[in-house]
Amino acid sequence: MNPSTTKQPKLARYMKKNAIIDVKTAFGGNVLWCWQRVDDLKGDRTEKRRQSSAQAWQMLGDLGHYIWPDIAGDGTYETVRQSSGQPGLIIDGVTHCASISHSRDLVAVAIAKDPDAMIGIDIEYRDPSRDIDALSRWLFDGDADGRDFYQGWCDYEAAFKATGETDPVMQSRATLIAIETMDGFSGALARLAA
Repeated sequence: MNPSTTKQPKLARYMKKNAIIDVKTAFGGNVLWCWQRVDDLKGDRTEKRRQSSAQAWQMLGDLGHYIWPDIAGDGTYETVRQSSGQPGLIIDGVTHCASISHSRDLVAVAIAKDPDAMIGIDIEYRDPSRDIDALSRWLFDGDADGRDFYQGWCDYEAAFKATGETDPVMQSRATLIAIETMDGFSGALARLAA
């Protein structure tokens, strides 16, 4: 499961709350994604997580407006939490898989244009205080051997979100790519085609 480190091209920019967000494409333009830093998170960790989650759902709707401006402009779209727990975007009665991730003050969202594709996005702050050696042995089943822990973690989480599988062998059905985020963070995007 080695992700491609190829940079994804910028697709467009749109404005939200005075921040420019780069919308990017992956998997031949079939998945659109973006990230944004959330300013002024307040409260304890639980409250900050609630605020960043609310921002992620707003971004998901904004990304839906961007992808389908004519349909979304008519109000015939809806962001939903599917029965699986996975976010989704309903466009003209068709549910498109979506994914949300947030770590510290960074939020990322993705939407599959193909309604039959399953996707997952994950970002993670590279915390210098974590015991990476111990966590790497756990994540890589004792075989860390020079692997980047944070990229491996993001790969695993993104693949889990796309496949619903915790077993890395079953997750290997998903195609993974590393995504660019802010300095100090790692990220991955996974797609499972029908």
